[in-house]
Amino acid sequence: MLAKSIVYSLLCVIFFSACSPINKRNRIKKSFELATQKLDDAYYDDAIVLYSQVIKMDHELVDAYLNRGVAYYETGHFSLALADYNHVRQQLPDFNDVLFNRVYTYLAMERYNMATDDLELLTRLYPDTALVDVIRGLMFGQQKNFIEAKDSFEKALVKDSNQFDAWTNLGVINFHLKEYDKAESDFARALQIRGNSPEVLNPLSLVYLNQGKLEQADSTIDVAIGLMADQAYFLNNKGLIQIHLGNYALADSLINRSLILDPSNEEARTNLELLNSKR
Repeated sequence: MLAKSIVYSLLCVIFFSACSPINKRNRIKKSFELATQKLDDAYYDDAIVLYSQVIKMDHELVDAYLNRGVAYYETGHFSLALADYNHVRQQLPDFNDVLFNRVYTYLAMERYNMATDDLELLTRLYPDTALVDVIRGLMFGQQKNFIEAKDSFEKALVKDSNQFDAWTNLGVINFHLKEYDKAESDFARALQIRGNSPEVLNPLSLVYLNQGKLEQADSTIDVAIGLMADQAYFLNNKGLIQIHLGNYALADSLINRSLILDPSNEEARTNLELLNSKR
């Protein structure tokens, strides 16, 4: 009887501890911190699972919805991201920063009317914030309205001359407009702000290619690939440069590797057609 009584008492203590408010808060805190670490480390699927567990334990923890929305966005689950951002907006109507997350999501979903509505609201709320103009430029760029996009990025740079995304995307727009010298200057400015950024080095290599600077194009894309290996678009562009250098076997290997990583990459298929025309 004594032994059974001790065991029963121990189970009661464990059960009470597990259900106590302090213990629950600690478990929520630890789970949230672990989820956030996973998010920071780009383990987005793990972060989604952990944030969902946190939300089950505390339906009112708005930060968990916000961060889970980010993880959903990064994994391409845009409808789920939008649902989480809308929940945050509903629960915290004065937390206007969530509108930045939501408008990026609308752009990913190509819901341009909704994106425009949020951008108009953000313009009223943050008239001096360069990021609003950057996002507007991204929207115009997606729609191939390159002149409007260029104007938006230039407006952003008037507000903040060190806006990295504005310089980077202005370079992309000038590349599309075949203003290669301007694009090179834009990318150089972006690299002054954030050196050796692969998202800058990749399009810069194409600028060099179109300027006829083949060796410089090749060395630049190599740095980008060294920083971000197995990136389909980088490998495809490396393959395109190899076509122009006459290294057809290497070009074939790179472009096909790119297609394995991203079968939807139409530029890679175009480059394969160019390669086959050369051989």
